[in-house]
Amino acid sequence: MKKLALLLILAILSLNAATAHAQIVQCRGLKTTTLPLSGDYGGFGQFTVTRQTIANPDPNAPAPISVFVPGNATAQNKVPVVFFAHGFGGTSYQFYETLMRQLASNGYIVVFSPYTASLFASHTVRYNQLWNGFLVAVQQNAAIMDTTKIGFAGHSYGAGATPEMARRGVAQGWGNNGLFMFIMAPWYNWGANMEQIPANAKMIVQVYWDDATNQHLIGQNDVWNKLPQVTERKWQVIRASKTFCSLDAGHGVPVTDGLGQTEAATDGYDAWGIWRRLHALSVYTFTANQTAKNVAFGVDSNMGKWRGIFGGRQISPLESTDAPVVNSQSSPSFLWSQKCTYAQGSPCP
Repeated sequence: MKKLALLLILAILSLNAATAHAQIVQCRGLKTTTLPLSGDYGGFGQFTVTRQTIANPDPNAPAPISVFVPGNATAQNKVPVVFFAHGFGGTSYQFYETLMRQLASNGYIVVFSPYTASLFASHTVRYNQLWNGFLVAVQQNAAIMDTTKIGFAGHSYGAGATPEMARRGVAQGWGNNGLFMFIMAPWYNWGANMEQIPANAKMIVQVYWDDATNQHLIGQNDVWNKLPQVTERKWQVIRASKTFCSLDAGHGVPVTDGLGQTEAATDGYDAWGIWRRLHALSVYTFTANQTAKNVAFGVDSNMGKWRGIFGGRQISPLESTDAPVVNSQSSPSFLWSQKCTYAQGSPCP
């Protein structure tokens, strides 16, 4: 038995050494890590979810509006609403479907409004398509939506648009009993009058350490620094974590369905980094639950554990700070200094 145990240990060490010298592939699927429990933040909830489609009010928009409605949303029980803004070109709801269904299953209506990926469209056109889609979804579902409690979440181009969408929501009279922004790997912000967003809004800005698309300075200068009045906010960093496979920290972390994109496989970072924090931020914003606050803002930095032969080892924890932490060594495609290159007629500071 001792000899067998020794051989097993040697085999494991040999395999581990070989892995260290080989290219570590991205982890595919959710089974390589533990997952948040059902009913816990980041887990799927008790409510069945149906997807409602609404004709887009703009005939040039690329797809219908999708509204994910939980089974508890009724005229007698209006529920809060989260508006989701996709990344550039991610016009199909399927790119983020698992994320939106997870949140909806916990009792929130989630609205997905596609905007055009045409390079000839202005930022004004895209922002108006995004906003008008949100607006028509509310108009058609007013009986079951509690628009006094709202959140805005966005990825990449949609993340840059999120503060402007929140500002328009406030101007519409929404969010008096709760308002949040969950901003992931933002591109440039083409909004204005950011001071109109109230100080009691909650905000999380997430960046992914190896983002090869958007420079972290964009999020710092075009989002964080433009919203100094927001008192409850956190800057969060997700870094890669590796064992026999890698949980990558690239631009596509929030994308939950591949649709042919190699970086967009659903993995443990979806559940722990995105679903868990967005779910908890929703609960904290709308109920003031302090446990939810700790999860959302990263006091609870748990990102799960690895399964398999080295099961039980912690995954790199979420980093949550009160000031931006940026990767100054990266060379992403879009730099803060180049913003005006992409203004497309919009005002550029």
